Amino acid sequence: MLRPTLAEILSGIQRTILGTLFAELSSPYAQGQAAMAAADLMHVTNSLEAVPAYDAAEVADLQQTLAALKSEASSLDRRAMEAAMAELAVALVLGKLDAPAAETVRGYMRRHLERGRTLLKSNWGA
Repeated sequence: MLRPTLAEILSGIQRTILGTLFAELSSPYAQGQAAMAAADLMHVTNSLEAVPAYDAAEVADLQQTLAALKSEASSLDRRAMEAAMAELAVALVLGKLDAPAAETVRGYMRRHLERGRTLLKSNWGA
């Protein structure tokens, strides 16, 4: 593994904000913004570990959903599958899908949003 890793770089930036920059800021607003930036960096750093599992689940779900719709896009690369799903989402909104296809696309969208929520979840305010 190459050093520093992305997580180590983000953690270093966070430490610089809190350990060096924060003390130099005179306004409470600027200090609050610096603290929020540091907290955001911590959240992103913690989320990095979950990204590979998120990506794998996303690709598998796209393949299964498109295959269920009998779409040749299920065998394409991720970008092509995402483009096909975007077209299906537009067709859904415009009411151009039959009921079974519409429900399949809605199911994918629900799972996609839940995966995103899980990936980006925060314990702030908990």
